Amino acid sequence: MPRRLLWAPVTALLLAACGSNGSSPAPSPSGPVAKVGKQTIPRSLFDLRLGTALTSVEQGGGLTPGGSGYNAMLSSLRADVLKSLILDSIIQQEDEYRHIAASDADVQREVDQDVKDAGGQPQLQTQLAEAGGSLDQLRDAIRSRLDEQRLEDEFAKERAAAIVQRLGNGEDFSVLAKLLSDDETSSAKGGDMGTLSDAQLDQGDKTFAATVRGLQPGKTTTQAVRDVAGYEIVRLDSVSAAGHAVHRILVAAPQTYTVKERPNWFLQSMLDALSQYCRQGTLTVTLPGAAQPCATASPTAPAPTASPSP
Repeated sequence: MPRRLLWAPVTALLLAACGSNGSSPAPSPSGPVAKVGKQTIPRSLFDLRLGTALTSVEQGGGLTPGGSGYNAMLSSLRADVLKSLILDSIIQQEDEYRHIAASDADVQREVDQDVKDAGGQPQLQTQLAEAGGSLDQLRDAIRSRLDEQRLEDEFAKERAAAIVQRLGNGEDFSVLAKLLSDDETSSAKGGDMGTLSDAQLDQGDKTFAATVRGLQPGKTTTQAVRDVAGYEIVRLDSVSAAGHAVHRILVAAPQTYTVKERPNWFLQSMLDALSQYCRQGTLTVTLPGAAQPCATASPTAPAPTASPSP
């Protein structure tokens, strides 16, 4: 099964609670469903995403077309799909401004890898079809993930640099860790990781271990260090026979990126951007029957949920 078959876009849909034995949506009129800034969202992409979502619902079992609650579920699903496309458009335009947007070649390289993993394109297409998907859905999922991951990495790098600057200006490490660290285990303790033995360091990320071992007691990294978890700001408190006493501030930017690992601050930044488009009057929804995202003062997004395992 391809690794990214039904990877959830930026506002991963609340499908598990809905459930459906429904069929694909009826053919829709052509034309855009929304305009976000200078970018239009085509109806064909909306229908593709909605079809993917309905397939996921169908595979989970549940409500039946024509049954009680089905129309309400479908209406809610359409709204979620539309918002996911709007936020993906915001991300893509920011990526294009920063010259980091996923290209067709980037997407194709990942498709080619999935073809190789599956043992050939016919085998991949068969696997996709068995899961109710298609190559077009796979490409859409890959592009969404790449665009989001690249922007999150840029934001994380900037966020970490700002923390380093605040530390340099004399702010307390423990206070900033409690406020800003994405390490849920240590942040509540002001970034305190306890004493890490050599064995523990060896079992973890090599870059993090080298950073800890390269510090003098009482010193903090002068810049954020990139490892597989994200951008690390590390303080070595002391070294003893038991190991290294360490504090950390982590700005999450996992290199194996999944929607479940998206930090809250990144999603909030996207919702803030959505609010800005609304204030500027540069977001227009033309999908028939759709609610206007700008009708509420504080746009919200569905909570993320896991996609089917590949």
